[in-house]
Amino acid sequence: MSEDKFDVIIVGAGLAGCISAYLLAKAGLETLVIERGNFPGSKNVTGGRLYAHSIEKIFPDFAEEAPVERCIVHEKVSFMDGSSSVTLDYASPEAEDPGSRSYAVLRSKFDQWLAEKAE
Repeated sequence: MSEDKFDVIIVGAGLAGCISAYLLAKAGLETLVIERGNFPGSKNVTGGRLYAHSIEKIFPDFAEEAPVERCIVHEKVSFMDGSSSVTLDYASPEAEDPGSRSYAVLRSKFDQWLAEKAE
């Protein structure tokens, strides 16, 4: 029986686990990711908003190849109570600036893409 040895073992192939695995492997460390699901993202049935400024530092221009749904350029935020509400409507040309962009993503698709980058 052979012994597998790793410098780092990461539990969970979500955003944090996959990005950590990518950076550690890039630094030359033997890295193993353990995921409970059948594949990264298989347990995740949610969507979310991904702010690009952090991930752009690791994967420049990631949105050109990653499975993002759309760039978010217009926002509405509503505050409600039992009988009334107020809505703020916000649009800005700064949303087109790469450092300010954010994207809607389906986590099951995005997590799979990210895990492939970490392999």
